[in-house]
Amino acid sequence: MNIFDCLDELQAELFEKSYEEIEAKYYELCSTQVEGNEAERIHNINLDTFQTQVKSTLQEAIHIVNKQSAKAIYFEYDMDNDWESTFFICDGYSSLLEEDDDWASDWIDEIEGPSNKEFAQVYKENGFDAAEKAKAMTLFLIVRTLVAFGKVARSMKLDVPLCIGFHDQDPIMRIKE
Repeated sequence: MNIFDCLDELQAELFEKSYEEIEAKYYELCSTQVEGNEAERIHNINLDTFQTQVKSTLQEAIHIVNKQSAKAIYFEYDMDNDWESTFFICDGYSSLLEEDDDWASDWIDEIEGPSNKEFAQVYKENGFDAAEKAKAMTLFLIVRTLVAFGKVARSMKLDVPLCIGFHDQDPIMRIKE
């Protein structure tokens, strides 16, 4: 299994399937690839506080976007540093079809987002892709992060593209174009 191939597939699914369908698919993948109850462990991590913090910070980011007529919001989390995150307010944007994410490096403002120490702990135990187990668990952690973020975004009025990715992810995921 190649994580980046799975991420390409996941990007397509974001526009075709519900968040519940996506999460169920990757829970099942993790369950079949990893012995024991690791998928259940990841699934049972409560994301309510994380989502509340994302919502609060996203509201602040939307305010900045409207005030500065920015073009996009990019949410980046760092798996290697306690899942710490940042919202980048960007002055440019390129669609997924253009295959150019350089715009996300050219931001006009940033806001510190929440961290997720529980996800970070699970990730540290296995790493990114050292073995099939690590790959399946990493994908499920990414999906749970993406779904939590997407559900918050879906509940808000947003008039600009919204993207998400882990630090150094290429390409980054589009939640809304």
